[in-house]
Amino acid sequence: MTGPEADLPEGSEDALRGSTARVVERLGCQIVEGGKPRDHHLTVDAVTHEFEVTRPMAREALQTLHQKGLVNLQPRIGATVQALEQWDLLDPDVIAWRLEVAPDSQMRSLTELREVIEPRAARLAALSRSAEICHDLTSHARTLLALSEDPDFAQPREGAAIRQRFRDVDAAFHRTLLAGSRNELFVRLSYPVVMALNHRIDRNWAGALQEAMITPTRVVVGTDTVQRYPTRPEPVAMWLHMGLAYAIDQGVATAAEAFAEALLAEIRSGRLHDPGVRDRLRAGLDHFNINGLPPAHRAGFQDAMAGLFHSRRAPVVVMGVSGCGKSSVGRYLAESLRVPFEEGDCFHPRRNVQSMENHTPLDDRSRSPWLAAIAGRMRAAGAEEGLVITCSALKRIYRELLRVARPDAFFVHLAIDRDGATSRVESRKSHFMPASLVSSQFEDLEPLEDDEVGMTIDATLPVERIVAEVQTELARRTRDR
Repeated sequence: MTGPEADLPEGSEDALRGSTARVVERLGCQIVEGGKPRDHHLTVDAVTHEFEVTRPMAREALQTLHQKGLVNLQPRIGATVQALEQWDLLDPDVIAWRLEVAPDSQMRSLTELREVIEPRAARLAALSRSAEICHDLTSHARTLLALSEDPDFAQPREGAAIRQRFRDVDAAFHRTLLAGSRNELFVRLSYPVVMALNHRIDRNWAGALQEAMITPTRVVVGTDTVQRYPTRPEPVAMWLHMGLAYAIDQGVATAAEAFAEALLAEIRSGRLHDPGVRDRLRAGLDHFNINGLPPAHRAGFQDAMAGLFHSRRAPVVVMGVSGCGKSSVGRYLAESLRVPFEEGDCFHPRRNVQSMENHTPLDDRSRSPWLAAIAGRMRAAGAEEGLVITCSALKRIYRELLRVARPDAFFVHLAIDRDGATSRVESRKSHFMPASLVSSQFEDLEPLEDDEVGMTIDATLPVERIVAEVQTELARRTRDR
């Protein structure tokens, strides 16, 4: 035997099946990404040659893609690539390929599907109130809360097993929710729902995206944006899971539907603050019996709901000398907090940039219009919108100017020594700040004082560690208000 068949052990059906699956995956991805455009003609011989497989493998691969709607097989003609509307868009492989090729649009579509079916499923589950479903949902909700509070969740390596467990329990929660509806079509949609959940934490977890966020691109946040999974689960999301589970347990359909809608709104930037969503949640809470929660969770639930309806998100200013990592930390923190991010350097007037490019340090007068512009952006940030913005804010008087705009501003000082900062600036490319000016920044630097609202943290720590500590401090301040 010669050709591709000779490479397979005789009678190796597993090897044959595995090779066919690889052809299906590679060819499917090509079609989804446009490498094999609509109406492109595929023959068995062409697939055999391109992927170096046997004719039976190529034929089986095309038949599989035909079943998924990606190609149309016709006798004596072969396979023709189909338009997207002909694809089986709920097929697990098609969903996976679209998540690989165009994750933003596919996640938006999956989230819109969830927004339609999950609130209705919650209402139906509360009306049927199956004892088994209620037991499983409430158990999963308590487990999710406990896992989300584990100190290691945000650690890239140490938290891997915790995040995996969290992901599995979250998937079980939403599968159980759909099963509780007793609607067989909703149950059939469990797979795309779970794929959307898994994609966010497996592929879109903010803690794994540190390197991507170092690139100088602005974070775009809009109400249609499906947010990356945060470094650590948002506490309000965990309490919404809890409310949803116990609303179903209590048979309160209105509350169950409202919790499910709010839970999905939470992953869309800003949508949880939509007046309609909040009004329906408030109405649902009016019928919800808080005493139906386990005693240990009642106070936390009440605090979370009170905070949701009376929340104010203080702007965070990431400060420090050039080279301390303000941009990297700021982007990562904004992603994790799900708030807009602004690069402070973008607010410098052109003459300031030219001065620094010419190795001339800025003085109070030259920094004045820059600080005024940053203060204006902070003032424009809504109380519920939040903001992370970078600004060296070297002197206390500069910080006081920013506090006039937003008295609730929280400053994060990334502390680094002179040699470390100089080394970092020297290694940077395409930035107007030269290493020769680093010393002048240290001469101007006035670290945060005890009576200033903020925190100082070692800039040489891993970015995810810095962000986790900032989030912890912000959460503590919210609880103490």
